[in-house]
Amino acid sequence: MKSGMDKKNEVDWWKLIRNDELATALDIFPNEKNLEVLEIGGRDGFQAELISKKGYKVTSIDINPLSPQFHLVQKGDVTKLNFNEGSFDIIFSSNMIQEIENIEDAFAEMNRVLKKDGLVIHIVPSGWWSLITNFWHYCLIPKYLARSNKFQQFFNSDVNKENTNSESSKKNLKRLFFHPLGVNTSFVHEIFHFSEINWIKLFKQNGFQIVGKKNCPYFYSAYSVFRFKFLGLRKFFANVGFPSCYCFIMKRDTDISF
Repeated sequence: MKSGMDKKNEVDWWKLIRNDELATALDIFPNEKNLEVLEIGGRDGFQAELISKKGYKVTSIDINPLSPQFHLVQKGDVTKLNFNEGSFDIIFSSNMIQEIENIEDAFAEMNRVLKKDGLVIHIVPSGWWSLITNFWHYCLIPKYLARSNKFQQFFNSDVNKENTNSESSKKNLKRLFFHPLGVNTSFVHEIFHFSEINWIKLFKQNGFQIVGKKNCPYFYSAYSVFRFKFLGLRKFFANVGFPSCYCFIMKRDTDISF
């Protein structure tokens, strides 16, 4: 179990990452204030609050908002947005697109509620992030298995019985060893799906014109291994083409109607 200090250090580490990734996106935001921003996947409103402090009007939604909240995050489904057509100047998300199962419906809704001259800014994971995350994941599997009650329950259960706990344990083990980080079936698929080329293809197929792309500032994994260490080296890797996230800037494809 993590100590209180260790938990605080981990929280501070992720605040550093998200702050600096958001700063990459905010550099792209139009200078006009009071623009209407829709944040997809706001979680606890941490980034929405930072965007709001820059003078933007932020509406943040999440399928399962977290509490306590830094900024109001409404419960909402991106595939069924409860907003009028052309409501927002900017649509923003951070490390959320890979979690959406019905991605075509989500993109169609984003296009619908975006103003004709609006911007879409998505921070998305890279294949490099998937690769380094899964490297650490498989290194840490023995440690996880040694501590996991679910693992012990799986091998102690009678596989011939229709046991809910057994089925749940099998599902957990499948996820443990194939380790998808989004909605794909395995991390092998995601190394490809999170590549820069595939993100560009996905966005174009769903009605967006890509007007820019920036590498986010760090190379890191989903595990907070060596947190606060090697920051200069992490930035170097990101700058030379191995970022853990990309920041895509897009507009609506006016030749496509939704």
